[in-house]
Amino acid sequence: MNRTQDTAAQSCAKPGKPLTLDEARTEIDRIDRQLAELYQQRMQAVEAVADYKKEYNLPVLQPDREKAMLEREAGYVASPYRESWLRLLREILALSREHQQRKIHQDVVAYQGMQGAFSHMASKTRFPGARLQNHPTFEDVIQAVLTGQADCGVIPFENTNSGLVGEVLDLLAQYPVYIREVIDQPVEQCLLGTKDATLKDVQWVYSKDQALAQARRFLEELGAQPVPYPNTAMAAKYIADAGDKTRAAIGARENAELYDLKVLSTHIMENANNTTRFLVIGREPNTEGSRFSMIVTVKNEVGALGRIIETISGAGMDMCSIQSRPRRPYPFEYYFYIELADFCDQAQIRTLLAGLEAVCGRIKPLGPYNRQEAPKDPEEKETC
Repeated sequence: MNRTQDTAAQSCAKPGKPLTLDEARTEIDRIDRQLAELYQQRMQAVEAVADYKKEYNLPVLQPDREKAMLEREAGYVASPYRESWLRLLREILALSREHQQRKIHQDVVAYQGMQGAFSHMASKTRFPGARLQNHPTFEDVIQAVLTGQADCGVIPFENTNSGLVGEVLDLLAQYPVYIREVIDQPVEQCLLGTKDATLKDVQWVYSKDQALAQARRFLEELGAQPVPYPNTAMAAKYIADAGDKTRAAIGARENAELYDLKVLSTHIMENANNTTRFLVIGREPNTEGSRFSMIVTVKNEVGALGRIIETISGAGMDMCSIQSRPRRPYPFEYYFYIELADFCDQAQIRTLLAGLEAVCGRIKPLGPYNRQEAPKDPEEKETC
């Protein structure tokens, strides 16, 4: 800490004559008015920064700048207020980024696949005012979020028929991203073919492996051979380009309009209530939410998993889901995805995580978040 910072920090801690309750409240009100005025001045300066970034096409998030600022500002406030001061600054920085994004209309949402994919439709429905950015892989979506190319990403996580998307869970365990929101999106799968095709013509059906799994019984009755494809929209485009009536694709009805195909059959899923859960991921965790998820590894000890469950129960948390996944590259080792409901507050979570440290090998909190259905009103504009 330099001399200027040291003097500033000491001045905050100077003892004085104790204030009465009325005097203390009057002083707080006076300071709050000053803070309000200074906050407005700060946001006006933020708008000038946003104008510059817009002109020179610079990203809103500048991690090195924020890190240097926090390190510098830490020296201006003495203990025991320093940690809470830094928390306040981080919140102000987050608000500043949001304001810059609104100012320069830079809400960018990344998704995997191409136009017409279910991830694209979920992104468009949830964030109708955003610029959508497609990427070839789930990992590319996460990298776009981490590097600031996108403000958030929308990726499929679970389906009521085919279960978890294991690749996405592996990436959540690997990269420092957080779940900001969960969207349960109803999915209607259709069989799409060329304009001259009938059901009797179809011999091969192309689609993403999860979509094929959801329509397994239909395909067996049809007598068609399933062929995995990177995603549903790409499969539809392939059928349109091939022009072969013996080939069809499984995908959304919107893909028929997009690629000039014919809907050969609707509601082909085994489960009529077919729903895909999409995650909205971001660089920073929420501070509150009705649910909390984490990924943990289990120590190689007898009864280790049981102790984890007991710790969660002892903390008064309701565990609504636990899923295991092979831990690569370690043979026959697993990590666990755990979802808790009725999340109360940060203090409760801190207590829980402290208890889990004694029984877990590694803990990766994915953050508190809210779960909701995708908004139906296309005019409703949301930001990441």
